[in-house]
Amino acid sequence: MTLGQLAILAAALFLVGSAEVVAGPLMTAMAPDFGVAPAAIAFLPAAYGLAYGGFAILAGPLSDRLGRKRPLQAGLLGFAALSAALPNAPDLAAAVALSALCGLCGAVIQPNALSLVADSASGREVDRLTARVFVGLMSAFVITPSIAGAVADRFGWRWAYYLLALLAALAFLAVTAAFRPGHAHAASGSLAATHRAALATPGVLRRLSASYFWLGWVAGFGVVVADVAARKLALSPTDAGLLAGFFGLVTIAGNLAGPSVRDALAERALPLACFTASAGVLAFALPAHSVVELALIGLPWAFGYGCGGPLHHARLSGMSARFRGTINSYHASLLNLGICSTSFLFGALAPLAPLGLFYALVGGVSLLGAVQLVLAARKDGYDEAQKRAAARVAASVSPASIQRNDGS
Repeated sequence: MTLGQLAILAAALFLVGSAEVVAGPLMTAMAPDFGVAPAAIAFLPAAYGLAYGGFAILAGPLSDRLGRKRPLQAGLLGFAALSAALPNAPDLAAAVALSALCGLCGAVIQPNALSLVADSASGREVDRLTARVFVGLMSAFVITPSIAGAVADRFGWRWAYYLLALLAALAFLAVTAAFRPGHAHAASGSLAATHRAALATPGVLRRLSASYFWLGWVAGFGVVVADVAARKLALSPTDAGLLAGFFGLVTIAGNLAGPSVRDALAERALPLACFTASAGVLAFALPAHSVVELALIGLPWAFGYGCGGPLHHARLSGMSARFRGTINSYHASLLNLGICSTSFLFGALAPLAPLGLFYALVGGVSLLGAVQLVLAARKDGYDEAQKRAAARVAASVSPASIQRNDGS
């Protein structure tokens, strides 16, 4: 895969992430135009995430049956049209519906973009390429809120969505020009049969459970980390946003460092990154008296999350070439379900309980996912050892070895 193709796929993931956070800095400006309170604008990203998580499971088999390029093109084109239409919605209900439809497009874009990466590489190369493409997704959480706020202040909030629409249209054209149609891997049988076969892949269920219990919950913690920091230290929105941006940069650094950690630690790299991120969430319960102290406390969570996320995805992508799109769709759906679960838990607990309970629950659930990945790694190691032993036995009883032993 060329550098240009990687950049296109990273841009596609940037759009997926941007749609989740673009409304955040626009709430106050959008609310009067829709005649609602600013807090009601939060229904836009909520609808996007819920539709994304629900539809991703259906979108994966389509890429296995139709190839990656056509679904990716359709997702980008739909994303562009819906992003352009949302600012012209007559009321909030229509805007929420358009945001949900945009989530359907995001559910098509991400699994297909990441499957294209795995289709073009193998082994450790997948780790490296996946980490690079994931930078596009993670950078959206750092770049998009600041750009959206600046665009809204100068041109009006609608232009933030128009800019997303333009970027999606350009990404569509770039995908059209840079990628070949590809081929289907699982074109025969029903969609239900495709799902069953994908889930029957050895070891996939345990790793998919980690997509929800570990990756979804540590990623969900990132969605609310600015509010967590503001409550913990009574920070202003500006300072909380800057701290969240710092954690985003650390996460990107983890993305880029992941392949090197994998080279150094082999199969231990992913479980270690997972335990580091989970322990980092629990570390937020430690006392902090300044932004600098809290930034240092959060480093293990942000770096472990950034390092482990692409490694986990690359491992899932390599489990079955034939059903890669379907497995990736389950991964994306469970990841978003974990994010929604964490956000809901924070919203339910924050007014009623101390933050320490939230840290304990998120850290505990994510540790369950980390344990699943440890068990999966041990099972993979055992299976590999069995294969090597069988190969040695087969070699020892081959005709050539029998002749040598007979002295013939």
